[in-house]
Amino acid sequence: MRLLCQRHLTDLDRQGTKAFPYRWNPARVLELVEFFDTFLTLDDTDADGRPLPFTLVRWLQFSFGSLLGWVHQETGHLRFVEAYLESGKGTTKTPAASGFGLYRLVGEDRTAVEIYSLGVNADQANYLYGFAKRMIERSPDLRDLLETGEYNTAWIERNSFFRPLTSEGRSLDNKRVFLALIDELHEHPSPVISEKMRLGIKSQVDALVVQLTNAGFDKTSVCWAKHDYGVKVLEGTIVDEEYFPYICQLDPCESCRSKGATQPQEGCKTCDDWTDERVWPKVNPALDDLPQLYPYLRGVVKQAINQPSMLARVQRLNFCIWTQGHSVWIPMDVWESCKSDRLATIAAGRASAAAFDMSEKLDLTACAIGVRVEDEADAKADVVEIVDNDNGTEVRKTLNINFCVDLHTFFWLPRDTLNQRVKNEHIPFDVWEKMGALRVTDGPVIDYDQIYDQFRLEIAPPFRPDRVGYDKHNASQFALQLRDKARFTTAEVAQGRALSESFKLFDALVRLRRIRHNGNPVMGWCVSNGEPKTDRYENLWLEKPSKTKRIDGVIAAVIMLSQLVLLPARRSTRPRGRGLMYTPQGFKDIDGGHPAP
Repeated sequence: MRLLCQRHLTDLDRQGTKAFPYRWNPARVLELVEFFDTFLTLDDTDADGRPLPFTLVRWLQFSFGSLLGWVHQETGHLRFVEAYLESGKGTTKTPAASGFGLYRLVGEDRTAVEIYSLGVNADQANYLYGFAKRMIERSPDLRDLLETGEYNTAWIERNSFFRPLTSEGRSLDNKRVFLALIDELHEHPSPVISEKMRLGIKSQVDALVVQLTNAGFDKTSVCWAKHDYGVKVLEGTIVDEEYFPYICQLDPCESCRSKGATQPQEGCKTCDDWTDERVWPKVNPALDDLPQLYPYLRGVVKQAINQPSMLARVQRLNFCIWTQGHSVWIPMDVWESCKSDRLATIAAGRASAAAFDMSEKLDLTACAIGVRVEDEADAKADVVEIVDNDNGTEVRKTLNINFCVDLHTFFWLPRDTLNQRVKNEHIPFDVWEKMGALRVTDGPVIDYDQIYDQFRLEIAPPFRPDRVGYDKHNASQFALQLRDKARFTTAEVAQGRALSESFKLFDALVRLRRIRHNGNPVMGWCVSNGEPKTDRYENLWLEKPSKTKRIDGVIAAVIMLSQLVLLPARRSTRPRGRGLMYTPQGFKDIDGGHPAP
């Protein structure tokens, strides 16, 4: 929420600039708020039995107001296309969304408007639509304007309607969506509804897809994908000016957050405690406007404590705690703090190593190059203790870190895959390509020969890496080319648990600000996707939380580090051309010759 508010303030400062072609129109927000106050009423009544006026609570004034108030400075069309609103139960999301639908039906000078309420089933879709239907029935002005039935409200003169819609059969196809209101996204088993509504916008200007939800439990779900995407937009990992995410959550303490936690950790006394009323406004932003919600929340907290079977449900629905979630290895603010615009190449004989994580034919390929930069002679070294495991025996290593690693990263995708992934996954690979952060190879599959030529002729010469590490998966032939044709010293690096020490060292260097990078957004995306895994022996490795979230850049960087730390501080004069394999016991010569020095 703080990041979203800061985004709004930052946008106000930069509105109308060449880089940000949008402007803020508060008059449109005022019209929306006045529409609620003037024409809409709640199901609740006052002491005399009269319906209460529907005053839009402030967090929804901000949310729905942002969707209407930010417009393109030249065309006047809406900036945002998609919204994701995640908050606890009782924040009035659903009835307010139905009122928002009515405003878009009658409050804008448009014809042929199609507005849909959608849910995981017909009952859920009808639930949101039912609020709108009852509000129309209580408003003489809306009753005179609209024809309202059980499953359809129409403005005949304008050829416009508002209706519930289910996903049965082919009912989602061939829609001309002006507004889609998707309720309870955490219950949706697939992304079909979201995707078809988004595609239904087509060339429709000012169209919106608004998704409403509580926290979920499945990190492979469409709800988690929207949540995770929204976090990345707010953190700046992904730039998407058309996505509006309002995400409520409780906070881990600084210690837990630095370890990768994105929400309070059970048993930690300094993380936000969901039973503590002082933190409830974080997940229920309507509390200041609707203080009568406090007794309700006290009741569900008491129920959850007394009935353990209710615990996970209450935490998830009322306090936005994902009962299963993606743990973050390196928080984005920590990674961003390592950004530098002055990275070393190979001057002054510094040691250098490179590494590749090669993709399948259709996916992302990553290369990382690291240059070791020694501290000044009188600088104080940082002491790092790494706890690892050797065949079940705990091993503690104390390292005196007196160097930094300047990290350069390079990425490739095949052109056809790039376009398809932008369309299906909404990851801005096309934007990253235009920025120069991502390269493309021609055709439908990755062109390893093109990558080889670029690395040999363009990328490697400024660094002259002493070793090039690689994961043999998809890379054996590529590595042979590097070794036998380009005369690089190549090293096959075992993956997974075997790289535990290197993962831990990379993490330590980042937190000490001794990894320095140039802010490549593809690398930042890879870092944000990394999910740490450990076993009972405290081995550490990284996995991707889903098949669409890549970590190739991080893997390449850790492989590179495993090579770099084995080099002397100054450049070696050993001739190139040998093949090495890195194992937990060190390097061995894969040609079967003498052991590597």
